[in-house]
Amino acid sequence: MTHTLHRQGTAENLSRDFPMHAMPAVGFNKEGCEPKLQQFWDIAQKHSPVNLGEGKSGNWFGHSVEELRTKLSSTTHAVYADEEHLTNLLRDLKEADIGMSVTLSGLMDRLFACCGQAGVKPYAIEHSLKILGDTSGLPDPKVMEMTTMCGHAMVSRGLVYILVEKIKKGEMTPDQAGIELSKPCQCGIFNPMRASRLLEEFCALYCIDSV
Repeated sequence: MTHTLHRQGTAENLSRDFPMHAMPAVGFNKEGCEPKLQQFWDIAQKHSPVNLGEGKSGNWFGHSVEELRTKLSSTTHAVYADEEHLTNLLRDLKEADIGMSVTLSGLMDRLFACCGQAGVKPYAIEHSLKILGDTSGLPDPKVMEMTTMCGHAMVSRGLVYILVEKIKKGEMTPDQAGIELSKPCQCGIFNPMRASRLLEEFCALYCIDSV
């Protein structure tokens, strides 16, 4: 199970959203894993991620890259919005063979294409079964396309509406708002580039009262 698995959206707006993480296993390779996680971090950073984070400390929109790198001890996350960058990353990770479990999420056809080009064979596949039961209390589906990019539910629906209002008033651009939505996501799997596009779409459907 992975907290990157439950992102919601259309095939179109999910087509440039590839979160991934590297994680050691307790009792297997956890002890002394810091250099391997740092090696993953360095390789990931080289291939133009749109977000990068350390599982316990936060992501690079709230902390310096150098600070986060020194704190790596359990898991590290990266998000990509380009298949070419992702393919090159997978190719480098295969060559480096750092001995760390790597989980990648996204649309299956896109992921298999990237893995195939990089010469990587997935060893396990997981699917999300969506949300079952009473869903009457859930936010607007368009809002959930943004909030579900944080697997620990730290990006609230309220923040989405606040930022939409700021965009509509001209106080903030969609790109700036996408970064603001990324900050609460502690581990760094939030995609600010996708959020920016979703905010633009949502703004076209959302009205505010002017005084």
